[in-house]
Amino acid sequence: MLFRKIAACVLLPFAGTVMFSCDRPASSPQEAAQFLTAVPRWEIEEIAVNDAVTFKDGKMTQQFGGIDFQRYMETVQVKKDGVFSGVFKGETTPFLLKWQISDKNITIGAPEGGKKGEWTVRPGDVRKDSFVMKTRSTAYDYPRMTTIALKFRAVR
Repeated sequence: MLFRKIAACVLLPFAGTVMFSCDRPASSPQEAAQFLTAVPRWEIEEIAVNDAVTFKDGKMTQQFGGIDFQRYMETVQVKKDGVFSGVFKGETTPFLLKWQISDKNITIGAPEGGKKGEWTVRPGDVRKDSFVMKTRSTAYDYPRMTTIALKFRAVR
């Protein structure tokens, strides 16, 4: 009986810690980068435009008066050398961007730099099996500001 109590007191907290740590978000941009580069390939899971889901489970969902995406990256790779490589749906040639760590986030943008068209990945949006990258732009529905969030999941 005493053995069971001791085992329960030791194993239950340990099991809870393991379960909690498996799905916790990254705590810093550096840890987020480690999570992102540890996965060889990520695939698109969801696209949200102005907080409305427009793509999920491999299918587009039409939003009345919303922005329609016909071109999106199906798979991406976050490489340790700072290259963010994505393959658009129906294409085979990767589209190359650059990622870098800033004080608070990871930013993804054009290889030549500049803030135009930049995407942001917050550490709180990165887990070992998923991440979300976001941007805000008037390019999709000028002159209105549009917020886009792309959620990716690890390909195992």
